[in-house]
Formats: sequence, structure tokens, C-alpha cells
Amino acid sequence: MTPLTNDPDRDWERLGRADPYFAVLSDERFHRGRMADADRDAFFDSGRAHVARVLAIVRERLDPGFAPARALDFGCGVGRVLLPLAERCAEVTGVDVSEAMLAEARRNCHDAGATNVRLVASDDALSRVEGSFDLVHSYIVLQHVPVRRGERFVALLAERLAPGGVGVFHVTYTRPLSPLGRVLYWARTRVPGAHALLNVALGRARDSPLMQVNAYSVTRLLELLRARGCGEVLVRFSEHAGSRGVLLFCRKVAVEEF
Repeated sequence: MTPLTNDPDRDWERLGRADPYFAVLSDERFHRGRMADADRDAFFDSGRAHVARVLAIVRERLDPGFAPARALDFGCGVGRVLLPLAERCAEVTGVDVSEAMLAEARRNCHDAGATNVRLVASDDALSRVEGSFDLVHSYIVLQHVPVRRGERFVALLAERLAPGGVGVFHVTYTRPLSPLGRVLYWARTRVPGAHALLNVALGRARDSPLMQVNAYSVTRLLELLRARGCGEVLVRFSEHAGSRGVLLFCRKVAVEEF
């Protein structure tokens, strides 16, 4: 038997079909079948607050006149951040590996009257993404992608930035686990059948997918961004469920040496 986590794209598609809003934002209010109208409003309001904060940081620390016309949200899910970007930008592209997530995002865009959004399926070359962007954004997404693959995505996305454009890339760099927790996570992702057995032991369905949380090297990402013309980088810390991370705000301008 091959472990389910050998195919994280398939796992994410299954998460998107089973519980898309909770998979995007792990709060009990957002489980499929339990969301009231107020919960749905809170879900999308959290995206608006996030976009407002991101743009405020960019204008305060990188570019006071920043007003992106074209934006891309990598790992757009059901549109939590995509829709607020569509309210502020002339054109927005949402990219996700899950067709189920894209289908839900498409419904949400239709309901919101967001006609300036293009939704595309992700592949490892981002071959369906067209043109360059003033803002490229990815938040609480890349930690669920195996590190080497995620680094390639960051490289490709940084290459899509227009001159003066801003990239916002969120990654985790450490996940505090007990020695037993580290062993069990390693087994889930490496040992055939271990993930299914641990699901059963925890009272879950045998084929419940695993949402990976991977730790990135910030140093490697900084070198990667520098090599692709991002001469300014601002770092902000984050923490989600004990996993510590950073948001790398990078601007595509010439490097100024000190």
C-alpha cells in the first residue's frame, strides 16, 4: 500500500471536497454543514482584514503609493483572500491545486459579482498563469506543500512579479513537536499504511487525508528571492497552532548593498 501523503495534491482535493472552509481556516465554526450565515460572513471578513493589513504594511514599509492593479493569490482556496483582492484590484488571478476548491471559489465569485477574477488550476510550472503581477500573495498555503516543491513555487511566483511589484510569501520555519510527535509525523508521511492505522487509532476514517505542515529554511528563501531580483525584503513573524512562521514581504527592485 502506498501512503496517502505521497500524493499531497490528491489529499488536498479530498480536503476540498469534504470540508473546504475548515481546510482553509481551521476553526470549528467553519465546518461544512455547521456554518451559519454569521459564520460565513466572519470567514470572509477575516480575509478582508488580512488584505487590509497586508496592504498597510506594504505602504508603511516598502512603497507608500502601492496600489496593485493585477494581483495573484496562490492557494486561493474558496476565495477568502481572493474576493477582498478583487474589491481592490482591476484584475485578480486565483490559483489552486484543488478543483473542488476552485469550484467553490467560482461560486463565491459569482455570488459576490466579482467579474474581474480568473481562476486557474495549479501545476508545477504554473503554466496556466499568464502575465506579470503587481502583487503576488500566498498565505497559510506553502507549509502544506513539500519544501523543495514549495521553493520552486516561490521562485516561479517571484519571477512573475512586475518591476516594483510586491510578493507576500508565508511559510512555517519550525513546528514544535514532542519526540513522539516527530516520530508519528515521520511515519505518517514515509511509512506505507502508517497514516491509515493512526487514523483508525484516533477514531477517524481510515482514509482521512493528512494536512502536512512543513518547515522551510528562511535563509534559502531569501537567497532565492534575491536571485530573482527582489532587492528589498521585510520579515514579519506569525504563529498558527504552535507552528512558527514568517511572512516575507519582498519588492522587485535593485539590491542596494550596505
